[in-house]
Amino acid sequence: MATKSLTVGVVGAGLGGLSAAIAMARAGADVTLLEAAHELGEIGAGIQVFPNVSRFLIRWGVDKIIGDNLVEHDECNTYVGPEATLVAHSAPSDLALRSGFPWWVVRRDHLHHGLTESARHHGVKVRVNSRVNYLEDSATAIKLSTTNGETYSFDFVVGADGIRSFIRSQLAPSVSPKAPSKVAAYRGVLSYEQIFSEIPEARAYLRNSMDVWAGPNGYILTYPISGGKELNIVTAFCKDDYVTEMGEVDIEEFRNYYQDYSPVIQKVLRLVNYSHRWPLLQMPPMKSWSNKHGNVVLMGDAVHCMQNHMAQGAATAVEDGAFLGRIVSEVIRGTISVNEGVSLYEKQRIPKSWIKQQISHVSGLMNMATHTTERDNASVPEVLAAFQNRVNPVKPPPTYRSWQFYCSSDTVPGIFYYDAEGDADAAVCEYLTSRGPVNADEMLSENLRDKWTGYARNNGIVRQASVL
Repeated sequence: MATKSLTVGVVGAGLGGLSAAIAMARAGADVTLLEAAHELGEIGAGIQVFPNVSRFLIRWGVDKIIGDNLVEHDECNTYVGPEATLVAHSAPSDLALRSGFPWWVVRRDHLHHGLTESARHHGVKVRVNSRVNYLEDSATAIKLSTTNGETYSFDFVVGADGIRSFIRSQLAPSVSPKAPSKVAAYRGVLSYEQIFSEIPEARAYLRNSMDVWAGPNGYILTYPISGGKELNIVTAFCKDDYVTEMGEVDIEEFRNYYQDYSPVIQKVLRLVNYSHRWPLLQMPPMKSWSNKHGNVVLMGDAVHCMQNHMAQGAATAVEDGAFLGRIVSEVIRGTISVNEGVSLYEKQRIPKSWIKQQISHVSGLMNMATHTTERDNASVPEVLAAFQNRVNPVKPPPTYRSWQFYCSSDTVPGIFYYDAEGDADAAVCEYLTSRGPVNADEMLSENLRDKWTGYARNNGIVRQASVL
């Protein structure tokens, strides 16, 4: 089993593109990252890093680069009504315990910086001011050109260029994102120092906690970032019309959306001068994410942008990148070909991203419900378990599942416990078993034996095993 060289071009240096570049460089590929912007960077709003992503930040050393700017919050609370009645509660430590990895919150620009530095440490060649405007593909090579006149040739190309993807426009020109609901989002950041100096009563709610102020017709999400110095605020509201483009919003109109919410959180919103309304678009499900030769593939928002109500948009892109990295490692080792790997990527990742798009939509419906009595009563068991008897708490029954999907360790384990690298390796093993012969006497797939012993042989440590 001879190893192969592989040149990879990643188009787009967002969180997903950087993750793909890191994972494929770790696999042994020669990776070039092409970014349209003049410099690498992200806006400073917050982002959640669940266990399905934090595992990779740890594996790739990104957590060490970010350092104290990664925040582990202590609790998740959901409040409703003017009285801020607590209707749902969970502990992030429970999710970390069950999944084996932490749930962090962080500023997006801090995360982007950590991934950028990790990519450079792994030998990724980063090219800024390199907007791709030409693609020519064949079975043996892909040629890319940029607006600054540079040309490249790669064995494999990954389109991680976001919701307005140029690569997607070449592969699937008729496909575009749509607004599945009339919800728009609003984002801002405040310092805790300012909040507590002007609204001292906010200390009772804004602890080292993630808090949702839910419904009617919208919600407000707050959590700490920047080492606990800043409060990230994300709000959503269901308008009368579909929002498909980013636009300006009248500040008083925005504040009036939440006039039936707790006075405390309304005071916090009065400190934020929102000016932009963000559309929440979603890609329709696609049958293919690749070209006909199977050597150009799409990932991230280019193929599965989703509503933000599960905080899984960027996370799903990171998973795509990690999955591709494991696939590329098998290509380089000669276990599978590039187009076989792309086929496995599509088979595994397309349905998983579609599930996430759907749960993200449903999570928004639950948090922005107009009539909430039945919903709120359904989560009483988790509140009672946490606060009714702290010495000997009464736990919910084993069948209990929380409607607050985004912070529940049991409701959607397929999302939070998922390991994209492990899934990729399992997909390769299943494929090799189905493709080749199985020795009837040994009950052993010859392809799997070659895959596993080939690793050892390439490292000079294999010995001929005796048949026991």
